[in-house]
Amino acid sequence: MRKKIYINLIAVFLLLFQADILFAQTNNKIIITVGKYPITYFDLFKEVKMISILSNSKINENNREQIKNLAIASLIKRKIKISEIEKLGIKNYSKRELEQLIQNTSRRIGLDKNGLRELLKKNNLSFDSLVKRFETDLKWNSMIFQLYKNKISLNTIEIENKINLELENLEDKNDEKKIKMIKQNIVNQEKDKKLQMFSNSHYSNLERIMQIKFL
Repeated sequence: MRKKIYINLIAVFLLLFQADILFAQTNNKIIITVGKYPITYFDLFKEVKMISILSNSKINENNREQIKNLAIASLIKRKIKISEIEKLGIKNYSKRELEQLIQNTSRRIGLDKNGLRELLKKNNLSFDSLVKRFETDLKWNSMIFQLYKNKISLNTIEIENKINLELENLEDKNDEKKIKMIKQNIVNQEKDKKLQMFSNSHYSNLERIMQIKFL
């Protein structure tokens, strides 16, 4: 059923963007530069297409401009991240998390990994480009951790309060394994919040100094 929905979605998409396809294929001009990184009209077209497929958004005249703006913001953000990753020589990322992202993305649209690959191929989109998108985000996360891991400070009182609240709802108060897992999860959640804060701040600083030109 979900596959049928996606076939209909893509049919509508292609109908609405038929003229854009022809234009993009014959006119791959640069429309934005982010530092030394170009973004072409075709990049934008593919990003719009990718967003529509992965978010299950049915494109119409009412939301077309909104999705286009979302695609532009997404492309710019990715180029800024790539610029910083390459500058700092970040190579490592979690292969396990990459596979998790691929599996979660596939399941979200009712497919498995191979089904996702085929869906993208049928719509002239590259599965490898989606993987590279995930790799960029994971390398960015790895970079943020390396830069800020020693600056993470946790509010121990707040954490203890959250742990105690969770333990109050625990049926078996003597389940040491469950208690340890609860404590670890809460600590990890608080660390992730701090890292996300550092990530947002780091990106905002880069965005302010990066030369972004709309051509």
